[in-house]
Order: sequence, then C-alpha cells, then structure tokens
Amino acid sequence: MENVKDLQDKVYVITGANSGVGYESALNFARRGATVVLMCRSEERGNRALETIRAESDNQDVHLYLADFSLMASVAEAAGTLRQAFPKIDVLCNNAGAAMPRREVTSEGFELTFATNHLSGFLLTQLLLQPLLTAAEQGSARVVFTSSLGHKSGPLDFNDLQMSTGYRGLKAYGRSKLMNLLTARELFRRYGESGLVTSSFHPGAVRTSIWSKGGVMGRLLGTVLFPFMISVEAGADTMIWLASSDDEAADNANGDYFFKREKASVAPFATDEDAARLWDISMELVNPYLGD
Repeated sequence: MENVKDLQDKVYVITGANSGVGYESALNFARRGATVVLMCRSEERGNRALETIRAESDNQDVHLYLADFSLMASVAEAAGTLRQAFPKIDVLCNNAGAAMPRREVTSEGFELTFATNHLSGFLLTQLLLQPLLTAAEQGSARVVFTSSLGHKSGPLDFNDLQMSTGYRGLKAYGRSKLMNLLTARELFRRYGESGLVTSSFHPGAVRTSIWSKGGVMGRLLGTVLFPFMISVEAGADTMIWLASSDDEAADNANGDYFFKREKASVAPFATDEDAARLWDISMELVNPYLGD
C-alpha cells in the first residue's frame, strides 16, 4: 500500500471527479496528502464529493472547480482560474466522459460526445500545459487519459469526425475513446522530451451509470454484463498507478495504453499518423478558446 503522505506538495487535477473512477482516484490522492482539484459539471454533486473526500481523507486541501465539459468556453474559463491558482500542476487526469444515445449538437456547434469525451480534455490539456511543464522542469509531470477497450470498435473517419451521418451511441463512444488514446500518444511525442509522461488506460467493465446512458444497446450490454463487472475501486486502480506510482513502467509510460497496470495491445488502426492528424484538427477547433 502507498505511503499515506507520499503525495504531499503534489497538485492533482481530476476531471469528472464527483463519481466513479474519477472520485475513487481523487480520494486516493487526497488520502496520500496531495492537493486535489476536482473538476465537475454539477455544483451539487461536486460539493458532495468535495465534502466526503475532505472528511474521509482528513485533507482540507481539496478544491472544486466547475466546468461543463460539453462547452469549450466553460472549460477555458475554469482552466484560466486554475492556472492562476496553481502555477505548477503535477498530474492531470482527463477522465470526464459520457455516452449519448442520440446525436446532439452543443450551442458551440460540436457533436456532444465528441465535445465531452475528446475536445474538452484536449483543450484543458493545452490550457494547463504551462503549469504541467513547470512541474516537469522540477521533477516530473503526468497526464493520464481514461480510454477504453471500446477504442477497438472502429477507426476514425476524418471526413466525418463528429458523425453527422450514421450516428450510434456506442460507436461514437468508442471513437471518442480512440481519440483519447491517440491524444496521449501524440502529447508524449510532442512533449515527452520536456519530461511530460503521458498515458491512457482501459479501466475495465466498471459498475458505473455510464451504461444506462448509451442507448438501448448500452443498457442491454450493461444488464448482461453487470454480474461480471468490476468495482469502481478496481477500475480506478490503473489510473491511480499511472498517475502516482514510482514503478518504472508507470514512470516511463511513453504515451502508451494500459490495462491492469500492464501495457496493452491497441487497435491496428490506432496509428501515429492518425494521432498527428487528429491533433492538428483538434487544435484548429479549439483555437478560438485558447486565448492569447
């Protein structure tokens, strides 16, 4: 078991931290003495998680920042406040995500699954890059993306990344998880030499509410698989390990994809070329929200 206070003086930012894997990870980091930032959409659920984590960890250095991860302007506003409060961020866990049964478009013009599961995390990473690189200069910094085995469900269609045709909830979710994996890889290619350690991981089939939000097929799969699903605590284990362990494999993740603390196979269509192409397209889309 990790040392109770081995993360003192470290700043951890976790998105989607009011429940599930994000919550369990945040609680673990807080118990180990880290300064923990919970980024949540719901003020009510976020405050409930904040109060519980503070009480269970005996750590008052836990903070709540509100952001709607479907809206880039909301993410940019929260990130700006975060940068002012924390000029050094040691770890960013891009964990927020959702499954949408029907295609919806946000007020900013983005397909909802694409915006929530990929583009918002991509933007947040860009906006927090300087605090992360500051931490890297002082020792190390890490960015962890919650991906999924679902990334293997099919390749990206660069002619229709936001699935204007043929939308299906599980298909859109799988593609967004492929984007998470590719972003982790490209982030390391661009910033690994600066000391930034990046990774993505599959938490496993975890008993969370996301199955009920994936449409008829998602609910059916959730019902069938429920007896075989793992606990949220078990699902969070690899994220916690990647974000905080001194193990050589975690400390040298090199943009790789993991499952159960082991490097895992990726889909053959998860190529470096697609990673670079997705990065460039994503940068164009978030450019209006990057500021000066």
